[in-house]
Formats: sequence, structure tokens, C-alpha cells
Amino acid sequence: LTPTRQAGVCAFYGECGRNPEVNVSLVPSKVPCLSNTPARVASAALLALLRSVCPELARGHNGTARVCCSYGQLSALRLSVGLSGAVLARCPACARNFANLYCHNICSPDQSLFTNVTRVADYAAVPGARAVLEYQLFYRRRYAEAAFESCRGVRLPATGGYAISTMCGRYGAQLCTAQRWLDFQGDKNNGLAPLQIDFRLLPNGSEPGQGIVPLDAPVWRCDQAPAADQEPCSCQDCARACPPVVPPSPPPPPFRIGRADGVLVICVLLFAGLALAFLVAALCRR
Repeated sequence: LTPTRQAGVCAFYGECGRNPEVNVSLVPSKVPCLSNTPARVASAALLALLRSVCPELARGHNGTARVCCSYGQLSALRLSVGLSGAVLARCPACARNFANLYCHNICSPDQSLFTNVTRVADYAAVPGARAVLEYQLFYRRRYAEAAFESCRGVRLPATGGYAISTMCGRYGAQLCTAQRWLDFQGDKNNGLAPLQIDFRLLPNGSEPGQGIVPLDAPVWRCDQAPAADQEPCSCQDCARACPPVVPPSPPPPPFRIGRADGVLVICVLLFAGLALAFLVAALCRR
């Protein structure tokens, strides 16, 4: 369902109503329309919103910036990212990396390179339109694992636990991996995902073929600030941000007299002196 794969081409665009397969969701479960067509020029309003939600994708100016998302899609993304960002806000790098996962997914002008639509349904409201119900996303494993690592140590002050435990389903924080983390994000039954997303993490150097180019975007480490007006994560949420532990100074060299232990030599001399003094005193008394 995504036959054309090249830079500047979308896999889907716009909104085609609610997903009939999602019954319970914290956000409206609106799904995109199948649209394997060139990326659209962003309007001034959309570009302004893009600079706020997905600044890494706001390339160019009015009339030149291209995207694969409508204003409605980007507004829904802002709401969804805002809900997750509230949990990850203690670590700006983690929050930015997490938002970028979805920014590239939904708005990247090169969407068709790493997206493969696998299931659609007719959208009755618009003749000929088809709603996307499921698709595959191809990411470089390095990219996914780097984003995951930036969020792994973020804590929830209310519970003292890790934020990742609420974003990995039944696995919790201890058993969570980058793959399981993304699988939970793409599960349509998690209360946030509007449709099913199958995340495929490919090892570095491997190619899936069929013109697919796995996404490998820049990632901030948790000890880096994603913007000039932001700070790196704290030591509590990022082990890399903790100052290095200063090793204790080495013990002083042992005290020696020649090759012998100095303390032992002094003790022997002191004992010999006391013994000699005792003998002299005993002889004097006699």
C-alpha cells in the first residue's frame, strides 16, 4: 500500500475519521488517510505549530517547508506528546527524543522511506478515501536504543519509580527494552495509540529492501541539553549526568628502617631498652 518510496513523498496524510477498532482512548482515535503522494507545502500556521511541537522538522520558511501532516494531525500530536511529556518532563533530552519518534512518524516529508502501510479501510464520509488502520515503521536499532536509553533512568517523583515502567506495559522498568517500549507505544489498546503500529528495529548495516530506508535521526543523550534554553537531565534521572566519583587517595608508603619494618624495629629496641633497664635496676638493688 506504499508503492512509491522516495524522499519528499508521504505514506499517508490528513484525517479519515475515528478508528472503529478502538473503543477506549484518552485522546481522539483519529486515523490518517492513505496518501502515497508528494509532501505538502506547510502553511504559515502549520509551520508555526511545527516549530513548537517538532522543531527538528521545521526546515525552510513559508512556502518552502514541506510536511506529511495536516494542521489537525499536528494538533493531535501536540496533545498526545503533551500527555507523555508530562511524565518525562524531568529530563528534557528524553522528552525531546520521545516527541521526535512521533514527529518523524507523522510529519516527516520523507515518510514513505521508512513507513509501510499494511491495512486500510474505506472511509464512507469521503468517496474513494481509505483510512489507515495499521502500518509498519522501520527504525535503525541504534536510533531506537539511544532514544530508549535517554529515558531509562527518568523517575516519577510521586512514586519514586521509573517513568519507563508506565510506558512498557506488562514488562515494567526492569524487563523493558527499546523494542518492548516501542511495541507498547504502537499498541492500539494502550489508551493513547489511535491505530496499530508495528515497529521494526533493524541492526546497523542491514537493509530491508523494497526501497525502505530505516529512520536514523539524531538523538540527545540524557546528559545533553536539547536546546540552549534547557538543561541536561539531573543526576537523579541520568547516571551519565552525575559528577565522577573521586577515588580515595592511596595509603602512605609503609614506614621502614632499612629493609625492616620500622615499627617492628622500634618496638624491638624499646623492649630491649626496658629489659636492660630492668636488669640494671635489679643488679643495683642486689
